[in-house]
Amino acid sequence: MKRMMTAAAVCGILFSACGGGDDIADRQAAEQRAETAAKELVGTLLGEVQRAMKAGGPAAAVRTCAEKAQPLTDKVAGAHGVTLRRVTDRARNPLDTPDTYEAAVLSRFQEMADAGTLETGTLHSEVVAMDGRKALRYMKPITIKKPCLACHAPAESLKPDVRDAIAEQYPDDQATGYAAGDLRGAISVIVPLEREQ
Repeated sequence: MKRMMTAAAVCGILFSACGGGDDIADRQAAEQRAETAAKELVGTLLGEVQRAMKAGGPAAAVRTCAEKAQPLTDKVAGAHGVTLRRVTDRARNPLDTPDTYEAAVLSRFQEMADAGTLETGTLHSEVVAMDGRKALRYMKPITIKKPCLACHAPAESLKPDVRDAIAEQYPDDQATGYAAGDLRGAISVIVPLEREQ
């Protein structure tokens, strides 16, 4: 079953829409794992970026992201037993290019953003079949905050050293041209609900 809602609506709908106590408990546990992993990833990456910004400014933050973002993402995913990614339709790192499923959810998030209905707490959660087994697919939008503009504003407004760092680390960058409040992408989490036999 698909979910696109604010966090406050998740629990009540789960009880009424899902069949069977075990299914509800499994779904709730999977959503909690996904939420915990997503929050930990955001906090970890934000901490690294803030330290780099303080030490060497936005150009240092770009280099830190290039060096540390993927290993930190993998570390958090492993700690929670999930598949975890940051995805966007305007990738800086090609590894953040969404799959077909993620692209469809990002499109819905963008429609909500355009309509002014993308709120803090909005998320997407759905149980799907993957390789013959059930898994929870969970996505939470990422929006551009004012500090993000030091590296994601229109290219012509970035400092020269930031433009140079982006060109050096991400030659195919598509992640500039944003304004505060824009949808940047999403945290995407896959939580297995069935173990391999």
